[in-house]
Amino acid sequence: MTTGSLHEAIADRSATVGVLGLGYVGLPLSLAFVDAGFAVRGFDVDQYRVRELQAGLSYVDDVTDEELQRGLESGFEPSDDPSVLADCDAYVLAVPTGMDDAPDMSAIEAASRTVAEQSGPGETLVVVSSTVYPGATREVVAPIVDDARDAPTRFAMVPERLNPGGEYAFGDIPLVVGADSDRSRAIAEALFDAVVSETYPVSSTQTAELTKTLENTYRMVNIGLVNELVSLVEGMDADLWEAIDAAATKPFGFQPFRPGPGVGGHCTPIDPQFLAWRARRDGTELSLVEGAQTVNDDMPALVAERVERLLRARGVDPADASVLALGASYKPDVGDVRNSPALDVLSALPEEAAVVVADPYVDASDVPRELVRDVTPADSERADVVVLLVDHAAFDLHAIGDAADVVFDARNAMPDDVAADVVALGDLGDDPTADSRGEGLLLEGE
Repeated sequence: MTTGSLHEAIADRSATVGVLGLGYVGLPLSLAFVDAGFAVRGFDVDQYRVRELQAGLSYVDDVTDEELQRGLESGFEPSDDPSVLADCDAYVLAVPTGMDDAPDMSAIEAASRTVAEQSGPGETLVVVSSTVYPGATREVVAPIVDDARDAPTRFAMVPERLNPGGEYAFGDIPLVVGADSDRSRAIAEALFDAVVSETYPVSSTQTAELTKTLENTYRMVNIGLVNELVSLVEGMDADLWEAIDAAATKPFGFQPFRPGPGVGGHCTPIDPQFLAWRARRDGTELSLVEGAQTVNDDMPALVAERVERLLRARGVDPADASVLALGASYKPDVGDVRNSPALDVLSALPEEAAVVVADPYVDASDVPRELVRDVTPADSERADVVVLLVDHAAFDLHAIGDAADVVFDARNAMPDDVAADVVALGDLGDDPTADSRGEGLLLEGE
């Protein structure tokens, strides 16, 4: 705990930062603060996870072992003992949240109590970087901390904007900084200006919370729109994927989103539910948001049904089928399976079917079927159908498509020149032996 001004301590890097939660958000953030010159103490309740970190082993896709080891050498101190957080100048809450009938803020509440118990007597900054419903910083975090502290506490909400497996580096993504007072906002901006190229201040913690939920609700609703069109185009002489690409040539007013087996990860499926819950609590409703959520939630079952329809059209009983499923994570090139629609598709396929899942990133314990890391030509040849659920860059789609007999492509990612018959979402109409592109889908034996 610094004895001078908190703002000055942040500016000259003499401040100590405590990060609560060392997962996909907290670990990269901790290392970014270390790189910026701060002393960083990390706390997580998962003892096994902490032991891995202390040994220099990273479980986060976007953090290498080498990056973690450099952070440890530079003073990053991960622990499962909350006393490691004693007398920090700034605390960042990066713990998980969830949604059942109402938002699950239990980890946020526990983290707030830990901050209240471990914080020192001086001015302290408390930042919420967990995804929460609009109002949670004021309603959940602030009362717990304020009730236990006599010293000034500055609260801010800085929602995470990580892009696991994506093209944007942590420091290149602008961060929104919301606070309910000018001083709190200025202190929080100073802290995060140290780790990203740009911060964008907003007038309140609720505005920052709304920003986060809006970003992912926008994405979820637009994915729901194109997913809802899948069943429509099955009865038309139209290609949905081609229509999306054509619409995207308009230089204004349209942003392309594409169908798939659903939406996954933590933020996109959960954030809209936070908004809808808050609306219901306030006596209103977000019918568009809730409708889109239902469409996306139904997509894994729709994909599984279309795979079964395709198998029957080829004379194969789905219960007796051999299925090779490509991908189990929620998005390409990561091992994160949180709310993965691919896993929901696998669960919806007949239990009796012989399903082999190929994924180079996920843990076998996360997959309810047999898991292989690499796809051999024999794997593709023996399958009655190959189902592409996640288009990992590690998959050689040309080789898979040339060895397979038929591919159900839920991502429209298969190359055009493969030998297999390729069926995409929207291709199976009333006649499952012909796709909407007019290429024809041969039955077995034809």
